[in-house]
Amino acid sequence: MKYTSMLNRIPAIAFAMFAANTCFAQGPFNVGTIHPGDSIVIYYDVTINNPLVPDNAVSISNQGTVKGNNFADVPTDDPASPTAGDATVLLLNTSLPVVFSEFKAYQREHSVALTWKIITEENTLKYEVERSADAKSFSKIGEVMATGGDGTINYGFTDEVPFSGHNYYRLKVLDLDATFSFTRIVRVSLGEAGSESNLYPNPVTGKEVNLELLNLAKGQYDLKLINTSGQVIYTKKVLHPGGSASQLITIPEHVASGIYSAEIKGANMRVYKKLVIN
Repeated sequence: MKYTSMLNRIPAIAFAMFAANTCFAQGPFNVGTIHPGDSIVIYYDVTINNPLVPDNAVSISNQGTVKGNNFADVPTDDPASPTAGDATVLLLNTSLPVVFSEFKAYQREHSVALTWKIITEENTLKYEVERSADAKSFSKIGEVMATGGDGTINYGFTDEVPFSGHNYYRLKVLDLDATFSFTRIVRVSLGEAGSESNLYPNPVTGKEVNLELLNLAKGQYDLKLINTSGQVIYTKKVLHPGGSASQLITIPEHVASGIYSAEIKGANMRVYKKLVIN
């Protein structure tokens, strides 16, 4: 197997699989950071016996998926493959879709304000705001048209009539070609008694976790992840608008899978929670 990663403008993966004997190459393979606007080129270079001898010899599949933290999964299946014995080259020169740097929701008197920040916005038509009372069945409550601007873009939407209790929100991102994807879910709880802080989902998958602050005073709050050796390996400062709010946090790639102690600290509070990162 040979693997090549060009981290300037076009990351690339190269696979070489030979089926004269029973051998194979299998991922996943990490290409590192793919910057907004970059493309991906994947080469499947395959040499096999034609016809296969014996009949039950290993077969070749060029189906796969490119996965990342801030964009939807992209399939790499090439239905127009050349005949057996020829090299298959699959070009996936697809611009990365919207990249979110922030998505949060917070209580504002009797309403809920949602804000999101976009680092890059390619071919995006609009953002549909969806709400649910159980995080399962969502309904559209509004939409915000994409501006198509350059650089960091800030968007906002206000839910004037939220539910009493839990309100779950997500964004449906619609592109100009009618494709769409969803953000992770954030939650705001109204009418809850007492103050509290939560991290969910727990265990964490996909390096994204929601920090929820319930009925807490306005101000700065600090999140720290502490490993089993007592080392602080990640810190995040959050500006809380007061009341109840939820913010989606992307955990950096250098934070390995494992069990951590999460410290959430404010001016008049400090709590510790066990957090599992898969």
